[in-house]
Amino acid sequence: MLFNSYPFILGFLPAVLLGYAALSESRWRAATPWLLIAASLFFYAWWDWRFLPLFLFSIAFNYLWGGLLRRGGRDAPDPAAAQNRRRDAVLAVGIGVNLALLGYFKYRDFLVGSVNGVLGSHWALLHMALPLAISFFSFEQITYLMSCYRGEAGTGDFVSYALFITFFPHLIAGPIVRYREIYPQFNRHSTFRLLAANLAPGLMIFAIGLFKKVILADTFRDYVGPIFEAHFLPSFADAWGGTLAFALQVYFDFSGYSDMAIGLARMLGVRFPENFDSPYQCDNMIDYWRRWHITLSFFLRDYVYIPLGGNRKGDLRQQLNLFLTMLAGGLWHGANWTFVVWGALQGAALSVNHAWRKRGHRLPSLLGWALTFGVTLFGYVFFRSASFTRAWEILRGMLGFNGFAWRPEFGSFTREKYHDIVIGLVIVLFCPNRQKIMQWEWLGDRAYAVAFTVLAVISVLNLANPPAFVYFQF
Repeated sequence: MLFNSYPFILGFLPAVLLGYAALSESRWRAATPWLLIAASLFFYAWWDWRFLPLFLFSIAFNYLWGGLLRRGGRDAPDPAAAQNRRRDAVLAVGIGVNLALLGYFKYRDFLVGSVNGVLGSHWALLHMALPLAISFFSFEQITYLMSCYRGEAGTGDFVSYALFITFFPHLIAGPIVRYREIYPQFNRHSTFRLLAANLAPGLMIFAIGLFKKVILADTFRDYVGPIFEAHFLPSFADAWGGTLAFALQVYFDFSGYSDMAIGLARMLGVRFPENFDSPYQCDNMIDYWRRWHITLSFFLRDYVYIPLGGNRKGDLRQQLNLFLTMLAGGLWHGANWTFVVWGALQGAALSVNHAWRKRGHRLPSLLGWALTFGVTLFGYVFFRSASFTRAWEILRGMLGFNGFAWRPEFGSFTREKYHDIVIGLVIVLFCPNRQKIMQWEWLGDRAYAVAFTVLAVISVLNLANPPAFVYFQF
């Protein structure tokens, strides 16, 4: 079920809100979390019920495995070295099981295909459908096991844990949250009530995200496919147009999804961390990755970069750790070597940026922005292309080697499409983002009500055959 669909907006969401409001004001108020868990499982099964048993297995296994870590926690009677080694092994096995499930369903065919290509073997590919949200809920399970390992509060509360994993606003594509961030909002002392103070801003944030997806992201999506999925050699105008259009599509698509997730959670009284903060306005790669998909960046930092040694083992090791972290981030995005190359480009750019900064150098702001945005765009060529062949053809076009002619007969870029791209660039480069707009105190309740109505009506009227979000494939 898509957030940007009639079944969700006109059916599922109103039913959940009404049920939530009624139950939270009744004598069965303690069952409110169970209502949200059941609704979330229904939401997950709507997409493909066949993967629900796998999801339930993940929930059961990690809770029971977390119990082994809790019993050997910092308050355990035997804090000896042997006990610590046992807990380390238990944690490693738990994380390994989650990564093994992710690896089997997401990377099995990729690895087998790569081996076949290198060795000339003919091992069969399974062509398995990717279980919905497995990349995201696997990461959430790892954060939960780490919370159990560290002895953080509430890890033994099954209802709070189950709601943390299943909670439908962030189940499919994040934001990625830590258990310690969400437990205080889910425990038995939480205020499970539908309050106007939460519902109004939640609806507004959801409407902004829906508008980003339906009106902006999906418009640019229609410009991207004819370039990246075609077979003709793209000219200079086509290559740059397609790449810029994809940069705008993926930004509005995923930031729109994140806004909708944050808004939905807010309606139910839960506050998620922000996930985007105008990253295309950054003038260096370090800042860019602090403001693009913020929760993923934090996860990679805490669970990959720091365990590798972070910056504690010298400058050269830090550069290597940054590179390996982004390489892992690239592979997480998709089972294709093009994603690995994208991750390697991001890692190399981050390493150079850190080394440059440590030497006290700093580029002029405009030049730094141009370099940062340029690296981002060239990386997107690999991110979006299905093969290295197509990526190379588009890169050649961007460098002018495929000519400069307009080719409207192939559905290539027209001046009207470039006009839309310019508008999109103005929005992401110069306009205030959603967080800043909603902090404007001079906008009264009536202004927000009018804005919500306009955005919601325009979006809902354009929901025919809604496409899935970009990050659903990850």
